[in-house]
Amino acid sequence: MIRRRSDPAAEADAVAADLDRLGALVGAGATQAGAWRYLARSASGAAQEVATAAADAAGRGAPLAPAFRHAPDAWRRCGAVVALAGECGAPLGPAFATAADAARRAAALQRAVSTSMAGPAASARLVLLLPPATALLGWAFGFDVPGVLLGGPGALLLLAGAVLLTAAGLWSRRLLRAARRVSWTTGLRLELVATAIGAGLAVPSARRLAQEALDAAGIEPEIDDALEAVLAFAADAGLPVVALLRAEVDRLRRAAMADARVRAEALGVRLLLPLGLLVLPAFLLLGAVPVGLAVLSSTALPL
Repeated sequence: MIRRRSDPAAEADAVAADLDRLGALVGAGATQAGAWRYLARSASGAAQEVATAAADAAGRGAPLAPAFRHAPDAWRRCGAVVALAGECGAPLGPAFATAADAARRAAALQRAVSTSMAGPAASARLVLLLPPATALLGWAFGFDVPGVLLGGPGALLLLAGAVLLTAAGLWSRRLLRAARRVSWTTGLRLELVATAIGAGLAVPSARRLAQEALDAAGIEPEIDDALEAVLAFAADAGLPVVALLRAEVDRLRRAAMADARVRAEALGVRLLLPLGLLVLPAFLLLGAVPVGLAVLSSTALPL
């Protein structure tokens, strides 16, 4: 059975929709455990597993973060925010709304990256097909290309060309994966600290609870100095730290989207390396040379 690759954008959108439902249930007066139980009954797949574990933890009065430890990335990120809100007594409705907004932003980022990479990825696949397509075209025109490639020195051409094409494919896929990679933890630590401070906790307590939520959910966010810089600026200027933290989260996510788009645009140039260094020789070995030899062998005149 062929397994289709999961779509991170669709998964993040589904998580956002589930969080909106949870927020609506809590806003209508449901308890957190009850809201998770409703979701567990209506959801399927990963969402059902997460909701069942969260409902069980909430019903027992246990911390919620471990329920998301083995969940997909989108659920782990959003679950850390919701779990922290429950731990520090923050309103659950806004916590669900914040987590849903983060999931939608993650989906938008994934779609922007996929859109930017669609052209280079399609070009890479097309160029990788040119060497075997040339050999097949020569065969379709009636030249004995298989006989050239499978007999005598032609077997060496086939082997060398196959090795070059395989290496080009692996190299191209590695470049595509690197360009597609998007950090799902960008700004998460700041978001957690802002949630805790917004619930009335002091900065040291907020930072401690944020780290505990990250550890319990099995998340290792990127190391950055943004949190320290924002806290220092807010303390010196006497400004509301929550608003500054959320503004910094927005800035970090915009920067992550811009960086991802730059990587996607640069992908078209980087793909020229495997295509030029490996596919072009493979084209000669599997396409031009065998077809030329087949043409010569079919038109050679007796001495």
